[in-house]
Amino acid sequence: MANKCCIKVFDDGPYVAEGLGSLLDARNEEIPVSDKTALCRCGASGNKPYCDGTHKKIGFSDRQPASHSETVSEDGPREIKVLKKGPYEVPASIALDIEDDMGLSSDNPYYLCRCGASENKPFCDGSHKRINFSDE
Repeated sequence: MANKCCIKVFDDGPYVAEGLGSLLDARNEEIPVSDKTALCRCGASGNKPYCDGTHKKIGFSDRQPASHSETVSEDGPREIKVLKKGPYEVPASIALDIEDDMGLSSDNPYYLCRCGASENKPFCDGSHKRINFSDE
């Protein structure tokens, strides 16, 4: 497996993590990953945290700017945590393929929305609490 990991944000679709080492659920238990793992970001998948294509059925919309750049990643953890009823917690060592990294620090994790309601997509803004997002 590659030393680097990257998350691509697809227009109106999922996050796709490439080179991911592990995915942990809210109980810190490993969830299976593949070379490319599609993770739900619309909040409606019937197979959370994985994408099952429901974003197409519900009309999920979040277009990314046309030109993408990859944030700098460093060697380090390639492990994403799925927070219970909340966002994905991603270590700064995993690059994010977006135009504006909004000042991501290499010292801190960043949080990606998985409820679909954030006004700051792809980042979490706490909307999961307002809409009572559920992992089920």
